[in-house]
Amino acid sequence: MSTILLVDDRAENIRALDAVLEPLGHRTVTAGSGEEALTRLLKEDIALILLDVMMPEMDGFETAELIKQRDKTRDI
Repeated sequence: MSTILLVDDRAENIRALDAVLEPLGHRTVTAGSGEEALTRLLKEDIALILLDVMMPEMDGFETAELIKQRDKTRDI
């Protein structure tokens, strides 16, 4: 079973994505910020990231750039 990381600062968006993905049988984990997403990536084996680009503090583009800099996560 693949794990999908859902990253969004709005809980209602995460709930909607989770509802759409649930019937597909994938495990989902969530993060409410870019920083939280980076922490999750250190602890979880993630196959796919659905990342909001418009978040406060660290936006999705900055988060994606940091994800690509790490050997462990660059190919997600």
